Amino acid sequence: MPDKKQSTLVHSTASTVTDNPKLSPERDIPMSIKGDFTVALAGDVVMTRPISQLDDPAVKEAIAPFQQADFAIGNLEQAIANWHEFKGHHYGVFAFLVMADPVVSDDLANIGFSIMTRANNRLFDFGLEGNRETDDHLRRVGISPVGFGEHLTEAQAPVYKDLPKGRVAAISVTSSNNHGQDAIFAPAAKIGNSNGRPGANTIRVSRTINLPEDAWDKLYDFATTYDYAFPGAFPVLPTVMVYDDKIKINNQWYKKSDTPGYSYDMHPDDFNDIIRNTKNAATFSNFTVVSIHSHQWSIDPEMPRGGMMGETPQPPDFLAKLAHAVIDNGADIFCVHGPFDFRAIEIYKGKPIFYGLGSFVRQAYMQEVMPWETYRRFEFGDIKGDAINPYTTDITDAELLFSRTARHPAHYFEGAVAQCHFEESKLTGISLMPVDLGFDGPVSDLGIPKRANPEQSERILQKIIKNSAAFGTTITINNNTGYVTVNS
Repeated sequence: MPDKKQSTLVHSTASTVTDNPKLSPERDIPMSIKGDFTVALAGDVVMTRPISQLDDPAVKEAIAPFQQADFAIGNLEQAIANWHEFKGHHYGVFAFLVMADPVVSDDLANIGFSIMTRANNRLFDFGLEGNRETDDHLRRVGISPVGFGEHLTEAQAPVYKDLPKGRVAAISVTSSNNHGQDAIFAPAAKIGNSNGRPGANTIRVSRTINLPEDAWDKLYDFATTYDYAFPGAFPVLPTVMVYDDKIKINNQWYKKSDTPGYSYDMHPDDFNDIIRNTKNAATFSNFTVVSIHSHQWSIDPEMPRGGMMGETPQPPDFLAKLAHAVIDNGADIFCVHGPFDFRAIEIYKGKPIFYGLGSFVRQAYMQEVMPWETYRRFEFGDIKGDAINPYTTDITDAELLFSRTARHPAHYFEGAVAQCHFEESKLTGISLMPVDLGFDGPVSDLGIPKRANPEQSERILQKIIKNSAAFGTTITINNNTGYVTVNS
């Protein structure tokens, strides 16, 4: 039997110094940039042609905040590659399929972007090859991509950008998996003999639908009596789970409640990963941004309806929880994109939260790559089309796109550019410049951002003021620009 007696250390050459560098969260995590520091924020960027060279004063005004800022960040919701030479394939055929020429990456740099977030539901469109090429083209022009990785750890990792005034960190995450393709879209960890799997930094979110008592009783009776009405891919996988107080149908939970509405729960493992990486980012940088691409939504409990008719501009509950948690752990800005609508602004512990940055460039209807499926019979809600032979049809690509893809409302094509102003690491103000993305055409200019006219600016800013009031945020308007009041 081996001797279990514990040895006593008598002598060692290990260092005994006590004045070594030490980690101090109170000192190391907060923002630490001296002097004035300006951050420009854009929402979704879907860009198929360069815009910075346009000799249009309204366009130059729209991009000026990014060129003037110390740091600029936006969300890239597309691929960048030369489709004439692209060796990969397209997969995202459910709506838009945007691949832009590499000159677009040069233009994003000319506009002033330092970091582009990439964790969103469009990463699947051109597969692994498309994501690798997109990141390569961004890095080629000095823009750091974040949110896509060859495996889980790389996808989750912050990206760092060293700027004249300090080091900036960004984390990009999405809660918007392409439904039914989650296993392909989400990354896997390198563990054991597994080589992992590429994908986007994803936080899994489950939805609970709260039903009034009469609706609950009807659903309970229906689900227990006609369970065959909810078939899945395989009979061994249950699609209906009925409990005494809740029902699960496919991936949705239903509960009885006095107040109709939606509530959401974040997967604890994914949430904890985001918090850990936020702490890492804040410790190793002077300024930290956490960004999420989210398509979850809320409905009005007083008038619950489905689809866009029921969607309200107030954020779903989990976004506020996540925003507050990352700020509590070192983030200096939390921003949401995905709704294509500029929504509420909250100031939490002196840090800005943007619950919807809307769109900055939206050229989704100008895609050059037209997949085979677009010509075949395609259904998008109530939009239907008969199969078309692409070699004999006289229907133009533009007619196909406008007739066979989602109907985007006017407010998807207007919004605002946000500038956050800091002084000695304290938020001192936020300015909002309304932009117009050319909803009224012509189609050749659709999606190009321009400084909104006074009438449109007033309407956009009043909407943001109304959305933000629930969070106690005060916004004033002066010279067609919104100014968020920040209490010192």
